[in-house]
Amino acid sequence: MSPADVTRDSRHSTPVDRLLLRLRDAREAAGLSTDELDRELILGPGWVSSFESGETLPDLDTLFVLIERLGVDPVAAFSNLEDDDEEVRPAEMARQIRAEQVNGDLVIHFQYAKYDAQYTLENATLEQFEEVLKALRDGLALLVAARDEDEEELKQIKTSAVAAAFLKAVEIWPEANASDLWWFIIYRAYCDPYNHPAEYARLDFVQSWKRTGGWALEEIMVRHYRGALAERGISIEIANGSRKADLMDQFDVPSRLESDKVDVFLLGPDDRVFGVVHVKASFAERRTDDVPMSEALIAKGYFSPLWTMDCKSTPAARPVNKGELGLVQGRRSAKRKDFEDDGSFSACFSYNGNTLPSLDPDKVAAPIVVCDFSDPDDAFVEHVVAAWKRFAASDRE
Repeated sequence: MSPADVTRDSRHSTPVDRLLLRLRDAREAAGLSTDELDRELILGPGWVSSFESGETLPDLDTLFVLIERLGVDPVAAFSNLEDDDEEVRPAEMARQIRAEQVNGDLVIHFQYAKYDAQYTLENATLEQFEEVLKALRDGLALLVAARDEDEEELKQIKTSAVAAAFLKAVEIWPEANASDLWWFIIYRAYCDPYNHPAEYARLDFVQSWKRTGGWALEEIMVRHYRGALAERGISIEIANGSRKADLMDQFDVPSRLESDKVDVFLLGPDDRVFGVVHVKASFAERRTDDVPMSEALIAKGYFSPLWTMDCKSTPAARPVNKGELGLVQGRRSAKRKDFEDDGSFSACFSYNGNTLPSLDPDKVAAPIVVCDFSDPDDAFVEHVVAAWKRFAASDRE
């Protein structure tokens, strides 16, 4: 049922739907079309119609302008919006993301371009969904006590909040596609202003996500694999400041190595750097930013894998996060060839279950490997350990 259908069926409407229906009736009684009211209020075409259908909710100022212009008594407009003799749905907040229980599954609703999109999470509950949102909300709530001038503190709070919410999600829903959880839930929840402190309401959350999401992915990877690698004498680390400078000094790479492009270090015993992990949610900037540096690292014997969620979907009512490492019209994509033919990275580790792994990893320049978060002792750890053994056995003098 569309929003317009809901407002015309009072038996299943919310109090907000009923209020908007009253405004529509008042407009019609005044002999005004929606286009005429749009022009009079200097609104672009379609706004009044969108308000009346419930597709877009007016803010309070706009609502009272409509009430005043249509000559509706404000008291009467808000009176008796609920009737015990009729079935009324509870009022809902206008969130960027919400969920509803449908039998044993959870349907996640969010706006995606022009679509009211939905993603179905199987064998999930509303309580679990709220647990993930609370992990994000509680982490971001720490921003209230932070010092605004301390950018590093603010960065770490947001990074940790996103990482905590995602790790909670993969813990609760281990069978779900990790990339879907990241792309359809965590990203959308971060862009919902109501999950942030009110003082940040005017922040451009999509732009903020581009930075925070990248930092959070690095932290997620380090948290997930730190223990499994430590058991094998290997460290995985996000370094900053003088610590990062000291590690960068170890690289025997004359060019193409930029400090701000080095995401995560791989270290053997005695802090011996043997690799860099390039962490990306998708492939948007990989060709220009990472390939030259990765090729320079590989040429000098360092391990240089790409670690990605391989997020890629097309706006739709029911979008599919198909990624970019599949087939295009039955042929391998150019991005697959970067690994399998050109070996621009040592390997690619994707956490999107829709990614196609290399069919014969031993016969390609660099394999594409599909992993998840069910067990940190996985193929990523196996490749890192093998890379360390090769590096330690080589003559580095």
